[in-house]
Amino acid sequence: MKRVMVFGAHSDDETIGLGGTIALLSEIGYEVYVVTFCWSRQADWGDTGYSRVEWKGKIEEMRRREAEEADRILGVKERIGLGIPTQGVVNDRATYQHIVLLIRQVRPFAIFTHYHRDKHRDHRAVSQVTEEAWWKASESVLADLGEPWRAEALFFYEIFELFTRPTHIVDITRTFQRKMEALRCFKSQMPLLGDILGYVEGLAKARGYPIGAAYGEALLRSNLMPSKLLASLEELEDR
Repeated sequence: MKRVMVFGAHSDDETIGLGGTIALLSEIGYEVYVVTFCWSRQADWGDTGYSRVEWKGKIEEMRRREAEEADRILGVKERIGLGIPTQGVVNDRATYQHIVLLIRQVRPFAIFTHYHRDKHRDHRAVSQVTEEAWWKASESVLADLGEPWRAEALFFYEIFELFTRPTHIVDITRTFQRKMEALRCFKSQMPLLGDILGYVEGLAKARGYPIGAAYGEALLRSNLMPSKLLASLEELEDR
């Protein structure tokens, strides 16, 4: 049960939105599996994410190396890439069933994914297909895709579209510097993202404030499936 899955569209999304929580969960003994839709072992399909003409044709390999270095810093157990081109993620039958299969294979305690109101089309598609697959993976259907598995909870994480009322805030004070170190790995994306380091630090301070922490990350729990009373995410450390 000490496994979690984090779903993201691009290879820096989980670091921006959830890097502190990933590092914290890894530190306390959880295996963290990151599923990146626009990424593969051969190349990161972030093929539109270049800010210099001379990087065209090279950006995929650059982003692959950046993601692997960030994973080492955060303690990610494994990154699984689906090899879908950037701006090409869709909630279709094949993708849906693939995510069901992955959930049943990993059998996570909890799932994390994009916020469904994000303005990026890839982020929205990832959010929708992941939340639906969380439910479908728990049903006694699609027997050829493995045994049914119900993760106890699914949480949305935020990047630029922020939650008005998050359901949980994780105290990431002790892992915040690891998050920032991992984020600095994505050098190719810095010209596109502007002062992303300043933004992430400012948001972490704002999210930590309500719980009396120096730094925090906000989550919004999905209510797609009702569940029995669970320990909150902050209490996972006691397991």
